Amino acid sequence: MSETSKTVNMKKFTIMLSVLLIIVVTVLASSYMIYCELENQLKQNLEDVANQNSLALHNKIHSNFLLLESLSENMHQVTPETIDETLQSFNIFLDEYGLKRFAFCFPGGASYSTDGGVANLAYRGFYQRGMEGKATITGVLIDALEEHHLQVNVMTIPILDDNGNVTGVFGLTYDSQDFNDALQIDCFDGQGYSCAFNSDGEIMVAMGNDTLQLSENIFSDLLGKDSRNDDAIKMLQNQIEAKTSDGGTFYLEEENYYYCTPVNLMGGDVTWYMLTIIPANVLQSRAMPVQNSLYLMTFVVVVFILIGAVLVVMLSRERKNMVLRHAYEDSLTGGANYARFSMDMGNKRGRQGYMIAMDIANFNNINIAAGKAAGDAMIRNVWEILSQELHSDEIAGHVQEDLFIIFLNSEEKEVLVERLGRISTRINRLAKELQVKGIHSRYGIYSMQGNESLEDAYSKAQIAREQSRTQRDQYYTLYNEMDHEKLQQDQQLEERFEESLAEGDFEVWYQPKYSVLSGNVVGSEALVRWRDKDGSLISPGRFIPLLEENGMISKLDEYVFRAVCRQQVKWLDEGLKIYPVSINLSRASLYFADIVEKYMAILQECGVDPSFIQLEVTESAMEGKADISGLLGRFRNMGIQILMDDFGTGYSSLATLSMKCFDTLKLDKSLIDHIGEPNGETLLYYVINMGQKLGLHITAEGVEKISQLDFLKENHCDDIQGFLFARPMPSSQFEQMLKETT
Repeated sequence: MSETSKTVNMKKFTIMLSVLLIIVVTVLASSYMIYCELENQLKQNLEDVANQNSLALHNKIHSNFLLLESLSENMHQVTPETIDETLQSFNIFLDEYGLKRFAFCFPGGASYSTDGGVANLAYRGFYQRGMEGKATITGVLIDALEEHHLQVNVMTIPILDDNGNVTGVFGLTYDSQDFNDALQIDCFDGQGYSCAFNSDGEIMVAMGNDTLQLSENIFSDLLGKDSRNDDAIKMLQNQIEAKTSDGGTFYLEEENYYYCTPVNLMGGDVTWYMLTIIPANVLQSRAMPVQNSLYLMTFVVVVFILIGAVLVVMLSRERKNMVLRHAYEDSLTGGANYARFSMDMGNKRGRQGYMIAMDIANFNNINIAAGKAAGDAMIRNVWEILSQELHSDEIAGHVQEDLFIIFLNSEEKEVLVERLGRISTRINRLAKELQVKGIHSRYGIYSMQGNESLEDAYSKAQIAREQSRTQRDQYYTLYNEMDHEKLQQDQQLEERFEESLAEGDFEVWYQPKYSVLSGNVVGSEALVRWRDKDGSLISPGRFIPLLEENGMISKLDEYVFRAVCRQQVKWLDEGLKIYPVSINLSRASLYFADIVEKYMAILQECGVDPSFIQLEVTESAMEGKADISGLLGRFRNMGIQILMDDFGTGYSSLATLSMKCFDTLKLDKSLIDHIGEPNGETLLYYVINMGQKLGLHITAEGVEKISQLDFLKENHCDDIQGFLFARPMPSSQFEQMLKETT
């Protein structure tokens, strides 16, 4: 062999060896990186699951706490002679909330319960803390009031008199195991498990694994058995002291990842800690297939460099496909995302069919009422329904939150509507199972002819879906059948708004409020009407949603406020007897930092007494406004009373009432319509009683029947508003009414 050939072969060998070394190093590095990435994803998922479990636990206990607080208003005047009757009236809540009993402890420890039990509980820690004025949730106790001595937890709050002295301890008891079973949440395909423990380490809730048992101590009974957990125990104890969230590893026979986060309960008086655990071998089982493939490829490359080169190419393609799968797979549903939908549409030969933009109306109500975990489960179930209803050559994708995109093949409109109706029916069943009202699917439909771009077609479908928001009798809108004339009219209304406002085309109408007892006028609500150029009235249902959507509603709020102030002063100057007028304040107005100063300036400019002006705020308008209590308090300091409008339509009304920033509670017509039904009347009785116990004035809206008036009078409602007495009327007609009463 010539020297030249030897040199060439040596170069080839060097190149091959270099390639081999590069491949080996690359494979090992890739394996390490993949392992690290999977570990980071696992830890992040662990944190998300812990937070979801914490939210579920908080919501479960907080609902009991709110119930306990609301019922405690009835306990201030109880005596040993009246306690049994008072407690028996609470039995209606036991099954609804899954409770064993309510109980009240008098000073000295004598305890009376809803199941008739009488015992002295002075030795119980929860009684002693209650007498110190502290709310609490106990650890797992042996039931002292039941002969079977089951495990229970007790939640208590102190009852204070007007001087702040403790007059007793009021509490509820729930079965520890039933409460534990109600919070069972599967995570990591059943391989993960969780527990909630108190600051002493006692396990309050155990989910998903027999390793964790109620009443065990996380430190002494579990972690303390293995010396390798010394650092983890110190870390958890430091977290408890600082009330912070963090994660790490510890050993329960095998290595486990954990994440621990505090859960504030009982208005912040009690803190539990949610500990979510997953065995480390879950990560190893996820990483092992990838690592084994890489190691096998490395071995093959070492033995057969040519075969190895082919395998490297295959590995590169596989890794590329893996990246593509991550790019095109929706993380929540596990199905196609918008990018995958777009790619599949680009690969379709025939694109004639229906492009559909779908969403879930009032989806946020699920997150509020049932928690984010329930909302995520709803999205996954909706995706499963879509997957089952699609034909083989049809596609769909999850865009974000509650938004979906669907492509259905071209067929008759009647068949299309029937298919969408079937999907809607199945989705409605899911909402009924969650017991959340107002949930339904909506569809915007665009008929594609094959030559439009995906972006244009989807945009038109979205426009149609937005149009369906305003339709009550139909859950879908076809873009080609949309009322484009109405869209143009809506656009014209938006363009005319400023001019009409300046020219005074908006009129203030008044709907009187009447005393339930005397039947006399005691006030009114200001309502706005838009007078068109031809003299006809534009329905508020047309222009109010438009102004709320574009934010111009705040200008209309200020216009009505100023008009009412001026009208009140005018009537007063004319010697008429005037009454307080309530004016609606929208969400958009609440977000202006200077709203209080602006309205104060109007009051001073008009010279009206603030006691003749009231503001109505709906619960939905308060969402997302962190300092709402302080803002409404500033209005009240001005002398303006605040009314909670539409009470009974929201999902956090009790929590909102606890802010104590309202003077009047306006019961929504949906509650009044249930008068005549036993459950509806029971609910109204407690709502009225609770509101008045909180010092609130009670107004009933939408009263249309004598039977409704009789019920409200019997239950001491303060005043009413509705068609039974008067409909909304122009200011001139209302002025005539004032003249007749002056």
